[in-house]
Amino acid sequence: MRRKNIRLARESYEISSQIFSVTICTWDRRSLFRNETWANLVLTTLETGPFGKQTELYAFCLMPDHVHIQLSPMEANLVDLVSRWKSFTANLLRRDGLIGPCWQRGFYDHALRKEEDIRTSAEYIVNNPVRACLVENWVDYPFAWHRWI
Repeated sequence: MRRKNIRLARESYEISSQIFSVTICTWDRRSLFRNETWANLVLTTLETGPFGKQTELYAFCLMPDHVHIQLSPMEANLVDLVSRWKSFTANLLRRDGLIGPCWQRGFYDHALRKEEDIRTSAEYIVNNPVRACLVENWVDYPFAWHRWI
């Protein structure tokens, strides 16, 4: 049986002004990021790894078993960037003791439309720990950020 293609046309992922909301889940939804060291390691890569110089970062929220990132690619294709980032972070985590796979195959993306407000979308992302009852206010969650704080 052939997998359904859920991606936009390849060119859509190369528009530097296009803002995306991306969700990447851990393998089998394992709660890898309850480990604070691993959580901080992964968050650091948003600024230093493959995303570092090739994306504009607007918001992120690292949950125990997935990450939400709002960004726009500056020069590279988003699909390729995500693939490189997943490989980069998995290798870092393995060096730090992770056993087994890190990330699920693929990821979910949503291209923000003109009528969608980027800040509202970012606030939705950072409020994930509140909806998951991890904190009462997202600012108390150490693994969430958006640029309009």
